[in-house]
Amino acid sequence: MTPVQSLGETRAAWLLAGVEFFFALSWVVYVIFLPELLARGGIEKRYLPWLVAADQLVFAFADWSMGVAVDRARSALRRIGPMLVTLSAVSALAMLLLPWLAPMPLLFLLATGVWVATSSALRAPPYVLLSRYAGRATLPRLAGIQLLGLALASALAPYLAITIKGVDPALPFLLSALAVAGSALALVYVERRLPAAAAPPAAGPAAQQGTGGGAKSAESAKSTWAFLLVLALLLGFGQQVHSLINSVPQFKRLADPALLPWLLPVFWIGFSFGLLGVGRVVRTRGALQVLRMACAFGALALAGAALAVSLAALLLSQFVAGVFWAFILCASIALAGERGAPLHTGRNTGALMATLAVATFSRIGLSASGGAAAAGVLVLDWLPVLLWCAVAVFLRRARPT
Repeated sequence: MTPVQSLGETRAAWLLAGVEFFFALSWVVYVIFLPELLARGGIEKRYLPWLVAADQLVFAFADWSMGVAVDRARSALRRIGPMLVTLSAVSALAMLLLPWLAPMPLLFLLATGVWVATSSALRAPPYVLLSRYAGRATLPRLAGIQLLGLALASALAPYLAITIKGVDPALPFLLSALAVAGSALALVYVERRLPAAAAPPAAGPAAQQGTGGGAKSAESAKSTWAFLLVLALLLGFGQQVHSLINSVPQFKRLADPALLPWLLPVFWIGFSFGLLGVGRVVRTRGALQVLRMACAFGALALAGAALAVSLAALLLSQFVAGVFWAFILCASIALAGERGAPLHTGRNTGALMATLAVATFSRIGLSASGGAAAAGVLVLDWLPVLLWCAVAVFLRRARPT
């Protein structure tokens, strides 16, 4: 690879990191103001978590559908930029209208559904574009750069909730909508600088037969990928429970609650540091081996957070857990690209994003149904540890591509 090609890949990754940042930040703004918007429409507060959970189901379906659509467009040698810009424009318009439609519950819920579904144009497709830019060895590094946008938005969320509290929702929603619409242009810029599209490789004789070694191999690959998605669901659910249920009481146990906005981002700071180094580790060890290692060591970090008896120990555990979550996420994206190349990268990446959305839905359902309160602090503290340990054991069955 020439220095010019490497520079182009890195520039594309940073542009897509901006896309990820503005998308994630728009979601943060939405969640912050959603209680107020529901109150304007006379919708009871108890429906709030279920609406957010329903959003995640829409995300899951839309992510997978977008991935499949991107693959089909690629097979037909069509550019996907115009489609992504159109969907992003619809998403931005729907988000802009949410504060104005809040007094009309049915229209508000409809606009919310449109916004969630169309904003999937900014979730799975950027990773597909990146996989087309990158070789197998460089995808984890570039995906790590792209995910820095998510890390920054997640770290800023506690501060943002304090900063914009009491502000009229119209202004934050306007700025978020403009940012989402503008970030779609980055997708077009990246795609236009991709290498010229080539026709997908024809299936070999074994793959064309209804039976035989090729068909059995394809069936085995599908089974393995489905197995990996189940493991991704367990990992994502464990991370959600740790970050969004367990972290607050863990910090409250050892620190002044007023310090929470400064303490909670430590996990995402560790995540950011992990993203900076994961590419080199995956290139050396391979995505599957890194995933195995990260699950095992990440589980130890989560256990450290559960057992911490000092604030310093808890901060270190949170930071290290964030590092290994970065390794897990980047290795998973690399595996999605490997298992889907060359024809199903979008489908596999979309399926991975959908799986993570289902994990978020599961965590919200656990909290909203009262399951988290019923389980108790001890069970919740150790649930992510057990899930990540279980995945580390199950991954021993998975074979590298």
